[in-house]
Amino acid sequence: MAGEIDSTGCAMQIATLTRRTVLLGTLAALAAQVCRAQPSWPASVQLGCVENEPMTDTALGILREAYRRIGIEVVGVPMPPERAAAAVNAGEFFGDVTHVAGIDAVYPNLVRVPVALISFEVLAFTYGRDLPLRAWPDLQPYRICIRRGLKSIEKATASFPQVSAVSQSANIFNMLKHGRCDVAVLPDTAWLELERLNIRGMRTQDTPLQSWPLYHYVHKTHAAVIPALTQALQEMQKSGFLAARQADFSKRLRQARRGLSSE
Repeated sequence: MAGEIDSTGCAMQIATLTRRTVLLGTLAALAAQVCRAQPSWPASVQLGCVENEPMTDTALGILREAYRRIGIEVVGVPMPPERAAAAVNAGEFFGDVTHVAGIDAVYPNLVRVPVALISFEVLAFTYGRDLPLRAWPDLQPYRICIRRGLKSIEKATASFPQVSAVSQSANIFNMLKHGRCDVAVLPDTAWLELERLNIRGMRTQDTPLQSWPLYHYVHKTHAAVIPALTQALQEMQKSGFLAARQADFSKRLRQARRGLSSE
């Protein structure tokens, strides 16, 4: 009888161990599948961004959070607008912080992440005088200054006869002040640059010429990151994160404009 009990006990222990072994093997196989399914992102990436542009700084902050959510650290590399897009298109960087939709027609190696980060308005700036500039056709008779590399504005002013493309906003303001151009067509973020330089006397109409949303682009060799990045940005959009950053940025612009307009 004792022998039968011992035999039965051993059989139960063997069965239990067998089940545990099978279970561990199944868990190991599932873990291996999960590991294979997880994308292998780089720990850190470099993004080209426009130098001396507060709007880009805000968008870069948004992207740092979005990339953090998928386990990637972001480093921004400031450079002139034209250089930033060209460098990303050449594969020198993982992506470009922001551009308007359609930039991939000019730089075909860029792929857009389909969630707008922030939007900006284009304004017509004058110095010391008001001009009736409420729509693009109103600019036709005037000498216009724009910042080189801002493709949306370059395209919008391409048909005008007198357009000067200048590398730095500070140089554009000097041209306005000294009468070398009549109108500067710039993003609304120019108010922050005017505040930084303490330049007064610039005027704009209350109605912008146009408003554009801005999107993040990555080089096509890194397009596999787009679904995860899109999901992260959509979650930030639903939670109000993106709207809050836009509101904060718009508030900064209003404060700068009011400060420069006050006597």
